[in-house]
Amino acid sequence: MQLEILSFFQNIHSGILDAIMNVISMFGEIAVPLIVLCLTHWCISKRKGFMMLSSLMTALLATQAIKSAVRSPRPFQAYPELIKGGRIETATGYSFPSGHSTTGASFYSSLAYVFRKRWLAIAAAILILAIPVSRMYLGVHWPIDVAVGTIIGLASGLLLCPLFGRIYDHDKAFRLFTAISGTATAILSIILTILLTIKAIDEVAFSDLMSNAAVASGALLGAFLERITIGYEAEAGSIGQRCARFAAGIITIAITAVIIRAIPLPYYVSHLLLFFAIGMIATYIYPRIAVALKLAER
Repeated sequence: MQLEILSFFQNIHSGILDAIMNVISMFGEIAVPLIVLCLTHWCISKRKGFMMLSSLMTALLATQAIKSAVRSPRPFQAYPELIKGGRIETATGYSFPSGHSTTGASFYSSLAYVFRKRWLAIAAAILILAIPVSRMYLGVHWPIDVAVGTIIGLASGLLLCPLFGRIYDHDKAFRLFTAISGTATAILSIILTILLTIKAIDEVAFSDLMSNAAVASGALLGAFLERITIGYEAEAGSIGQRCARFAAGIITIAITAVIIRAIPLPYYVSHLLLFFAIGMIATYIYPRIAVALKLAER
């Protein structure tokens, strides 16, 4: 049945549909959530940003852990004579569950939950449905992959997001959660980096888990440090000031990425530093810079 479903999508391929499905698939990649999360955390509401970030990281770590255990081949790998893979540069890990579907369901459901706008909820629902379809159309996931990925994402976005809001509102709980989970994911990412560098574990199974753990550790430890040392106001400032704050923050992340990539380090060590830095910049380093430059207020 699963192969028949994918065969149907293969039979309706066209240039226009290929372009549409590639664009839809991009909304399930980390770039869009990263930009929206930074905008929210720096310029709209730290609480909302923390809720969405924590929900997304939880969902992705769960999905990547399952991927590393199950190690299911992707459709275009299992049946190369029948299934043509599209956008395969984003198909970096194993097939089950779908990381794009997890990302889409978690991020867009939590986005709709925290902002409570009808138009946003409709757009989120469309993307949550469309992203899994795009992954099947592109031949990089089985129906069971996208179904389970969507379930994991929705569970995190709709069930855990309110919990993270309550954690944020209680200072002691927030500090404990960010310190413990940030430290745990940092240790996990360091161990995986070492094992990947010496080729002691499967790179396909564990490289994405390492990257996600590194981002999570940087963001969570950064949130802990920001709470106890800065306490800046994301809501403060005019629209122009917030736009400047956001633009400067994105430029800071981009420059940091270029610098880290230029340092001659082992591949996975470079990845560890890059993803940890992105998380730490988003929640701590850039807010401190913004306050120092008078782009944000305490």
